[in-house]
Amino acid sequence: MKNTKPKAVIIGAGVGGLSLGPMLSKNGFDVHIYESNKTIGGRANILKKKGFTFDTGPSLLNYPWVYEDYFNSLGKNFYDYVELISVDPAVNFMWRDHSNFQLSSDMTTLSEEVAKFNSEDRYGLVDFFKNSNKKYDLAFEKLVTRNSSNIFSWLKNTGMNNLFKLGLLNNMYDEIGKYFNEKKIIEAFSSYSMYLGDSPYKLPGFFSILPFGELQYGLWMPKGGMYGLIMGLKKLNEDFNVTIHTEKRVEEIKIENDQVKGVTLSDQTHIKSDIVVSNVDSSTTFQSLINDDKKFKKYKMTPSVYTFYWGVNKKIDSMTHHTIFLPNNFKKTFNELFINKEIPEDLPFYISIPSKTDNTLAPKNNSSVFALVPCPVISTKKPGYDKEDFSQIKSRIFERLNHQKINLSENDIIFEEVWDPNKWESEFGLFDGSAFGPSHNFFQIGPFRNQNMSKKYKNLYFVGASTTPGTGVPMCVLSSKMTTEKILTHYSND
Repeated sequence: MKNTKPKAVIIGAGVGGLSLGPMLSKNGFDVHIYESNKTIGGRANILKKKGFTFDTGPSLLNYPWVYEDYFNSLGKNFYDYVELISVDPAVNFMWRDHSNFQLSSDMTTLSEEVAKFNSEDRYGLVDFFKNSNKKYDLAFEKLVTRNSSNIFSWLKNTGMNNLFKLGLLNNMYDEIGKYFNEKKIIEAFSSYSMYLGDSPYKLPGFFSILPFGELQYGLWMPKGGMYGLIMGLKKLNEDFNVTIHTEKRVEEIKIENDQVKGVTLSDQTHIKSDIVVSNVDSSTTFQSLINDDKKFKKYKMTPSVYTFYWGVNKKIDSMTHHTIFLPNNFKKTFNELFINKEIPEDLPFYISIPSKTDNTLAPKNNSSVFALVPCPVISTKKPGYDKEDFSQIKSRIFERLNHQKINLSENDIIFEEVWDPNKWESEFGLFDGSAFGPSHNFFQIGPFRNQNMSKKYKNLYFVGASTTPGTGVPMCVLSSKMTTEKILTHYSND
């Protein structure tokens, strides 16, 4: 490397960018993060109004070991930066027939929940944990966190004997169905696929490790909400002398002779740098930030979302911290969303009430309520999203809450803000309004996903949900390690 510190520009202060900054600084880079918004965090942002505090995106923290390992790799203790509060019971699934399935990391409690549908499923739960544990360890050790440029090296890392164990040759719904008789349990566990961007009838069975991982390691909320994690990452960046520039929108990545030279800001300021890492969605990066490259690969995207932020004038006794409302006809709903590209007739959605876990997030005897509804990406919605969509979605949420006899009505709302797919696209650079980046079908994971190093442009890299290993806050943290590995290998070789 050069005698002076090489300069790294990171575009976007999302979880991926904030995780990458300290790692590059530790390895000798002068790191500058440029964020277009006033607040950092990207999807994981914060909204504070009238005494209510809302996380705008992710609502719970899973896989705490990822953060522990990440901070340890920097010689730091995660818990010196972030205080976690356990959320247990964790997720409550509700159906229209008034049945429910409450998840818990306490095995006795969970076993009783499973058995209320079918007593034999107690044994299936034990087998599910035993086999998923092997899958989970194998996946994170051999598959998820490996930088592989082609399918052969990726599968070789795993070992051909392990392909069947991972469930790669099965779909997610059927893989989970191997362990349980009760359809509702299978539906609850396979509903995680919605946020991976495809039907559980199409996603690889490998993703059955998602519900297992949450049950095994618990669900948590940082004190102050998920934004407590962002503030911890901000402090970590400060400790590593990373400079974060807010309200500085990058307009263009400057490239000469297929080599990165820096970036241009919206005020036409030119910033020279040795490397550029985009924490913006890869498709948005190619479409909007690289002027001479419009022929980027089109990925199938995860759904867009409507997000509702409600300040409510009372406590809500009939819901736990996190509630997922599932439809009557599970398969029909997934077909409507992912095949027909339409807002499902029987709306699936979830509601989070973080003030139940941390009462500082709402005024006394009030509640902060966050509702998320998946919907098709912008390009598939003709003629586009408008006020009528908002009104219909909102009314269907409250129709369902009323049906479930939940003590929350529109009259209880004393503050409301709504973010539609258009806002998510314009404010946070989410390509086509997709909330979670590219989908995770087999041909969009591992070496098939947008790689964290550009093949065409020298010294251009990627971090975050749109690159490897994939979507989700823990994956964005892991992506920072994988991107650092690529940068240190290729930039030092140069």
